[in-house]
Amino acid sequence: MDIGRATDVGRVREGNEDALLVLEPAGPRQDRIVVAVADGMGGHNAGEVASALAVQALQRAVEKADASVEADDLLSNGVALANQTIWDAAAADVEKDGMGTTMVCALITADGQVVIANVGDSRAYAYVNGQAYLVTADHTWVNEQVLAGQMSQREARFSPFRNLLTRTLGNAPRVDVDIFSGLQLEMGDALVLVSDGVTGYLDEGDFTTVLQETETAQAAADRLVADALERGGADNATAVVVRRR
Repeated sequence: MDIGRATDVGRVREGNEDALLVLEPAGPRQDRIVVAVADGMGGHNAGEVASALAVQALQRAVEKADASVEADDLLSNGVALANQTIWDAAAADVEKDGMGTTMVCALITADGQVVIANVGDSRAYAYVNGQAYLVTADHTWVNEQVLAGQMSQREARFSPFRNLLTRTLGNAPRVDVDIFSGLQLEMGDALVLVSDGVTGYLDEGDFTTVLQETETAQAAADRLVADALERGGADNATAVVVRRR
């Protein structure tokens, strides 16, 4: 697997509240990669804290898990631990009250099988047979309106309420985690995880173009972030790309 990662504070924000994780094969499981992107929110730098806590908790869960644990359970447990960790940290510090984060994470096996877990509006895209498509579903008010037939995709993209999240890590003791399985990456295919600082400016066609025109996962990750900054860069922008070679 070829792995690339990139993050940037953007052109407006003073700090970067995004966090990413890349766990390459190690320990009892030499046949899998775990990656994640988290986008934090909250005052007094609490968003930065929340996203960091989330990826750290996921890493702990992965590293401590028995080799027999199935991928969907592993990711669900990791995201649940992240949620509980943030909830507890906010309860212990009044300045962190209300902090939270999105998180999208994935486990990729050596033979290209992918399982994805998601809470919030950080996204996973698959690049398969030369085309990129969205795998995850945003936990946002506008996406709920789209699914209910009350709003078009275009209206949702430009809605002033497009960043209104309906589900995040850290705002309740427990959280529902969406699991996406059944994705198979063949040679040349890729998985892309991004924060909304990227998807606010790039669509599936842009992802397709970038993956078609770059030779390495690192070049793809760098270009996705650079393109988002070039088109506005009003938010932190983060991308992790895993490409099967």
